Amino acid sequence: MSERVRIGVADDCEVKIRLQQAATQPENGVVIEVERQNGTYRIVAFDPVLEVKLNGRAIKPNKSISDGDEIWIGPSGPSIHFFPIEANTALVPGKRDGGAHVAPFIEQAAMEASATARRDDAKIFLREFTRELIREINPSTKIILFAIIIFAVVGALYIGFAQFNEARRSRQIIAQQQNELTAQQDQLRKANDQLGDLLKSNKKVLDTLSLGEMLRVNYGTGVCLIYGSYTFVEASTGRPLRIPESQTTESGNTVQNGTVQPELTPEGNGQIAEYPFVGSGFHTGDGFVLTNRHVVQPWLADERAMSLSSSVSGRPRLKKLIAFFPGSTQGIPLKYKQASTGEDVAVCSIDPKDLPPKIPVLPLDKGSESVAIGKIVVTMGYPSGPDRLIAMLPEDEARGIQNRYGSTESLLGYLAQTNHIRPLMTQGNITDLDAKRIVYDARTGEGGSGGPLFGPSGKVIGITFAIFTENAASNFAVPINYAIALLERSGWKAPPTQDLAEQKDATGAAQPNAR
Repeated sequence: MSERVRIGVADDCEVKIRLQQAATQPENGVVIEVERQNGTYRIVAFDPVLEVKLNGRAIKPNKSISDGDEIWIGPSGPSIHFFPIEANTALVPGKRDGGAHVAPFIEQAAMEASATARRDDAKIFLREFTRELIREINPSTKIILFAIIIFAVVGALYIGFAQFNEARRSRQIIAQQQNELTAQQDQLRKANDQLGDLLKSNKKVLDTLSLGEMLRVNYGTGVCLIYGSYTFVEASTGRPLRIPESQTTESGNTVQNGTVQPELTPEGNGQIAEYPFVGSGFHTGDGFVLTNRHVVQPWLADERAMSLSSSVSGRPRLKKLIAFFPGSTQGIPLKYKQASTGEDVAVCSIDPKDLPPKIPVLPLDKGSESVAIGKIVVTMGYPSGPDRLIAMLPEDEARGIQNRYGSTESLLGYLAQTNHIRPLMTQGNITDLDAKRIVYDARTGEGGSGGPLFGPSGKVIGITFAIFTENAASNFAVPINYAIALLERSGWKAPPTQDLAEQKDATGAAQPNAR
């Protein structure tokens, strides 16, 4: 290297630099000049206009330069770094003589990097340095390094492939376990469903066995025995028809109010012809009682009304209508409201002040699913009227009652006072049905007409209205929806207990809708 080095922008400078375009240009093109004196480079001249600084301080004349010093030219550079070229980091071994020399490209790159403001030159320097270093490495060393790299790559690939296979196998195992778990969950769900169905079935069986008793306890006191009587009056005058004081039979024998049906007449002073009847009914709330039309209008099917002589135009008139509820010590007057013209259904009512306390409200079923052939049914009523009630008493007591009480009304009054008014409950199944009939085999009899027919839901699905005399197992009921429509026309509204009953199914079955 020269003993005297000029650094500037002129072409004849040993080290040429580029200044910022906005910077002041030196007059002779030289920014700084250094000279080697006694083995040390010293600054012998510099341009004071450019604010040249050494290690951030102003330069003094004849200032020596040490390794690692930095000269800044102007506020924004460029900067020049000084380092010894004899340092070991800048030397590489020679190929022939084994000595050390400075690679020319390293020296040139170092000089350019120190004299330029572009920081990318450092990358160029590093790249060229690496390239020269590789070129200077021994071939055998290169082969070894290349083999090591290949083995490392192959090893990395092998390890990566093994890990990939292991991860894939783990995913497959997890997926298989998830499928097995899903299958087990499905089996468990099916088992739970089957167990639930079995429990429901068992509950239905138990409820079926206890349905009748449950209904008797909950609703038995809401089923009443209906007693009434009616007379005939002359249509034109309104005079009551009487039994003649004396009448002769075809054989010539005299009948005085006897057993042979006399011809009624409005004339004379004979006994007014009064005909008693009994039936069943049940309370539906607010004092409304449901029964059959033929119970409260018995003359519609009474042969005596049909056999009146054409010479006497008789018209029936309801005289009495009384309801006897279990637990009540006396009969309660009933008021006839209205009857259906198409179906055998009638509505009566009780004055609220006469309504017994705690009388249950029988729930009416508005569903349809449980009204099907084979479904269980329970009926309540008073078949045979007071005769069945007396038959339940001891023989001596029953005979004494019959001798003591001559009329049906007085007999029923006694039975009410002694708490012997109890409905008969029978259980069976639906054997046939259509839109207006429910046929069932639970036994009943005359006097049971107007009684409720309960379905498996524990609610009333129909009203008993007829029996098939030739087959005691075939009895008939009117679907309850006809009665509901008639009740609503009479001013009835479903009580709160009715709504609660609809929310609870006694057997877990679906709610049936009246047909």
